Amino acid sequence: MYQNLRKHLERRISLRDDEFEMISKKIITKKFKKKEIIAKAGEVCQYQGYINFGCTRTFYTDEKGHEHVVQIGFEDWWLGDLMSFITGGPADYTIEALEDTELFMFDRCEMEFLYASVPKLERSFRILIQNALVALQHRMIANMSRSAEQRYTELITKYPQLELRIAQHHIASYLGITPEALSRIKKSIIEKQRH
Repeated sequence: MYQNLRKHLERRISLRDDEFEMISKKIITKKFKKKEIIAKAGEVCQYQGYINFGCTRTFYTDEKGHEHVVQIGFEDWWLGDLMSFITGGPADYTIEALEDTELFMFDRCEMEFLYASVPKLERSFRILIQNALVALQHRMIANMSRSAEQRYTELITKYPQLELRIAQHHIASYLGITPEALSRIKKSIIEKQRH
């Protein structure tokens, strides 16, 4: 049942069967329907979740009620409001299932237990968090130095299934542009391909 998670972890560390069995006993499996809220801003994020299947969006809602997508998650990704999870403070982000989604979730106490019991798991998560920080820095630089069209092209090249699974207004929000601007960008790309 947890083969995908094991493969994911073993990209960074090797696990004995007894170690993975210990990990798997701490998993809480939860299924969410499309459009169901997984975690709410303002509440304490109790879990970190591995996406076994499905798709999610993590977003921030500003004081005017506008939603800003900060992450789109697919299979084999982790999600959660990390700051809230670590500090126990209220979450800044809301997480919504964009498709029927299954998560393997770990609460904070169980994660701490697993870090102590399977120390190499802590190393795996350190690498995961380092990679997330690097990706965040790349995204910040892209947002400051590349046009919206360049960012859109890079996003679609990296995640070709994105437009088949995610509503255009969520993609636009992730890029920091309006849906109308995204439509103009797509039209411009099509025009360039014709010439």
